[in-house]
Amino acid sequence: MKNLGNSILLTLLLSAIGLLFCSLVSAQNKPKWYVTAGAGATTVRDFNATFSDLQYSVQEADASIDYQLKSKPGFLINGGAGFSGTFQQDGLLGWDVGLNVRSAGFGLTPELLDRKGELSDFYQDMLPEFGKTTNFRYWALHIPVSITYLPFEYIGFKFGADLYYQFSSNITDSEFPYGRLGKAMGLSYYTPKYEHPFQIGAHIGVFAPINERLRMDLDFFTDVTPRLKINPVTPTYDYEFREMGVRLNTRYYLK
Repeated sequence: MKNLGNSILLTLLLSAIGLLFCSLVSAQNKPKWYVTAGAGATTVRDFNATFSDLQYSVQEADASIDYQLKSKPGFLINGGAGFSGTFQQDGLLGWDVGLNVRSAGFGLTPELLDRKGELSDFYQDMLPEFGKTTNFRYWALHIPVSITYLPFEYIGFKFGADLYYQFSSNITDSEFPYGRLGKAMGLSYYTPKYEHPFQIGAHIGVFAPINERLRMDLDFFTDVTPRLKINPVTPTYDYEFREMGVRLNTRYYLK
């Protein structure tokens, strides 16, 4: 069912891109090509929960330990090119398609809450290194598709969809247990599964044309489909984490 939903979303996004390309053939206004670069910040969380809501506690004879995970935002960088145009001569309503190389992620720090006695080696081997932050970053091809509206001379609005193809490794594969992410989380109370390599998201934002060549964009974005699913051993609530964040882009139109 999940694969079917992802396939439908991907088909719709690619269809929208195809329609924009087809409209170029008959468009009276030629598209404007541009290059872009930007930076921002991202985090991974559920709409109602964060990594801090995952509680780890184990008791063994006279020993016990409690700890939690703290998520830290990661920085985002991107750069690429694209083209944009308008649907009408007045230029109020337009469209935009880009192709970027993008890197983003998040950090995870296990923090000790309480310790009594010494656990056996069996549990000690499954504990993460407390106080150590592990960063999880990815590189991806990013295709944003936007509808733009410019009601004022220097302020416009935009919204649209994002398609990502990650060419970095899956953070829940390769290492035991559950990849690099599982190792940083510790124990085995929660099973993380990172969706890879495709992701579909959405964005909304504002933009400011500085002059005929230069434009600044401020976007807020989120995944539509969950990027990370975390399932507890005792099924109570399945966490579905999404990447969320903000980015500031500078755009330069070519001749």
